[in-house]
Amino acid sequence: MAGDLEEFLKRAAERRAQKQGGGGGKPPAKPKPKPKPRQEYTDVRRERQVRPPVEEAIPVAEVVEHVNPLAEKQRKLAEAKAKAKAAQKKLEAQQKKSKRSVPAREPVESPVVISSGTAAEQLIEMLKQPGGMRQAFLLRELFDRPSDRW
Repeated sequence: MAGDLEEFLKRAAERRAQKQGGGGGKPPAKPKPKPKPRQEYTDVRRERQVRPPVEEAIPVAEVVEHVNPLAEKQRKLAEAKAKAKAAQKKLEAQQKKSKRSVPAREPVESPVVISSGTAAEQLIEMLKQPGGMRQAFLLRELFDRPSDRW
């Protein structure tokens, strides 16, 4: 490193002397040929990879108006009624096209909840109902989980 510094200073002094008119009694030195620049190699793994720009959504503030919950429920109820009427008209039109009458469905009985009596009495009442056996079987499956399926 020290040798490089001395060499640089000698060359700089020679150049100054040449510019001032060749003073110092030395003949002008031949300029040294410039060394070829080193070829720079790049590492593929280190090169900058240009990726296409990703378009990101810009968040924008949304203006939300205060809605009366009661009015909103009434609006939804009116929409549901209108849809039900439209579905009923469509069903009637299909029935007229097919020229056959579809028997009206009987209302499905909902399970009756019995709140009085002991647990045994409630179980007996549940088994008397049409869907009682199914509910009893499901309760057994819940309480006695089959270990072979877990």
